Amino acid sequence: MRQWWLLAVVAASVTACEREPRIIDAPPPGISYRYKDDITDARQRAEQYCQQYGKRAHLQSINQSGTDHIAVYDCT
Repeated sequence: MRQWWLLAVVAASVTACEREPRIIDAPPPGISYRYKDDITDARQRAEQYCQQYGKRAHLQSINQSGTDHIAVYDCT
């Protein structure tokens, strides 16, 4: 009886997984850094982050947040 119950749970789990959305073409990873005046440190940190994916950091935008700036990078 115990094996029957386990089999039913596994079958229900597999069926549920098939209904969930799947990632087909994942976007490249990215990262954002907050900085005050000099973007150099943010650029270096973004490069280090993207290297773990075998990619290079590319600046996408700079946003203002109060007196700080936020540099947004994509790894491509």
